[in-house]
Amino acid sequence: MSSRSDTCPSSLSASQLSLSSAFGSRSGSSTTSMDSWRSSPGPHRVFVPHSPMDLQLGHRVRIMLPSGRISTGTLRFLGHLQGEPDIQLGVELETPDHGQLDGSYRGHSYFECKPGYGTFVPFSKLLMAWE
Repeated sequence: MSSRSDTCPSSLSASQLSLSSAFGSRSGSSTTSMDSWRSSPGPHRVFVPHSPMDLQLGHRVRIMLPSGRISTGTLRFLGHLQGEPDIQLGVELETPDHGQLDGSYRGHSYFECKPGYGTFVPFSKLLMAWE
């Protein structure tokens, strides 16, 4: 029994040491990434816009696409589309999405991007933004 008690504490110590090392290295890497994030130019403040007036062109946004998928991109247009009553967001997506546009709607160009990288969604489909 004494051999078990000797084994258990040493294995617990090894486990604790292993966990401590894992968390130590994780915390060190996140500190480094946080430091580089803070020192890098670009958007930092995350917010949930309550009105279209809270947004500016160039803001990064997370939206719900017409397909129901969630995507991230850059706000390129904010306003009314021809024939649409609601305020729409024109977003250049980070990754192409099948069936999406190129910044045009009903033959009128609202912003430029590669085919498949552009979409329009109503303001109500905006999930979050950051500057």
